[in-house]
Amino acid sequence: MAFSNLWRSAPAVREAPRPSLADAEQVLAQVWSHSTFRHHQRRAILAALQRRDCLAVLPTGGGKSICFQVPALLLPGLTVVISPLISLMQDQVAALRQRGVAAGYLSSTQTGTERSGTLSAVREARLKLLYVAPERLESLMRDLDRTPVDLLAVDEAHCISEWGHEFRPHYRTIGRYRSLLGSPPTMALTGTATPDTRTDIRRTLRLRQPVTIMRSFDRPNLYFAARPVGFDGERLQLALRLLRVTHGTAIVYVPTRNQTDGVATVLRHWGIRALPYHAGLPATARRDLLARFLDGSCRVMVATNAFGMGIDKPDVRLVLHLGVPGRPEAYFQEAGRAGRDGAPAACVMFWTEGDIGLARQFLSRSCEPHGHRRRVRTSNRRGLDAMIRYVRTRGCRRRILLQYLGERGTHCAGCDRCRSERLLRPDASPRRPKSAVCRGLQMSSSGDESSRDGALWREVDAVV
Repeated sequence: MAFSNLWRSAPAVREAPRPSLADAEQVLAQVWSHSTFRHHQRRAILAALQRRDCLAVLPTGGGKSICFQVPALLLPGLTVVISPLISLMQDQVAALRQRGVAAGYLSSTQTGTERSGTLSAVREARLKLLYVAPERLESLMRDLDRTPVDLLAVDEAHCISEWGHEFRPHYRTIGRYRSLLGSPPTMALTGTATPDTRTDIRRTLRLRQPVTIMRSFDRPNLYFAARPVGFDGERLQLALRLLRVTHGTAIVYVPTRNQTDGVATVLRHWGIRALPYHAGLPATARRDLLARFLDGSCRVMVATNAFGMGIDKPDVRLVLHLGVPGRPEAYFQEAGRAGRDGAPAACVMFWTEGDIGLARQFLSRSCEPHGHRRRVRTSNRRGLDAMIRYVRTRGCRRRILLQYLGERGTHCAGCDRCRSERLLRPDASPRRPKSAVCRGLQMSSSGDESSRDGALWREVDAVV
């Protein structure tokens, strides 16, 4: 696509007055056909327009991309977006171009001609947003030498943290390259980050008194449950029962690549449209599998944690873990792929004591190549201890996850440990439940058989 035909792609006049929030709302209406911003989006956009650094921790569905895409169309220079996944860059650039926005990306999947065309558009100020992976920043410095960068956006910023759950070593170099770019205002965005990770992001990116935006991690439409099992055969039987009572699409996470093939084969044998996904598959195969999952031709994706960032399917009704992730933030991010449409969804884990040993083994490997090993090991141990509490607790599961992420005093909107006390005790008051999940549970217990959600929650509760 020719960049010259895209929205606001002409060379910018840098003497223009500083844009306002009213200008941003006009862009939102013209390009995205939305009438207003959410409160947290407004704060992030104002920070960018006022040339302030910003750290935004916005859980799934928070509309993170709008926070930097709208300012990019108002600021005179280029916005550089650091993104960890080629597929994520491709999807966002394609969506922006469909809206008439001059956006491009650089990746190893492009031909030399495609990369040259994108770099020419950058040098000639015909591009508003440029998406790159952190590994490409060093080679990009020469091409950006005479190009004013007015905003640096770091997506999935939790990858910076050496004791985070998706650490990418090259993310730790972004602060240095930011200085080489003239220290433009920087916006770091992520869906999950512990207090330690947030501190690490600020320090590594060299953020200066950033505007910090925190939304609650709690999503009331998600129902959390876990059940211990004695052996893998029992685990598969329970998984099959649960998938049969779940009416929408589902993701089944397993610890190893071999298990993706084995579990998917068993599910297909029992008539469930399931496919395996892991990082060892060729890139073309992974893209095809993702496309089949998104268009609904694959109902259940059996995957390792490689099926992660950028998976944006709103109607996932179940995320099932056949094993124990090593850290709560990893689990919360994976489980959070359920219910993005706001409808009730379940996040269930079937686990054995052996899963804890396997998670401990994975975590001990993950920190070997990197520095600060003692601190990484301490953080990993703390994370795994929280997951052990999560699966073994007799108290609220949701509260364990949220407290680990830095939230206190959260009222449980739905987990298997709290359901009896809040919904099923004989003297329970008839007050209306606050969450969609609890409403579904109440409908199922009151005999409303016309409600699919009510039937679903009754059956999920019975299986778990």
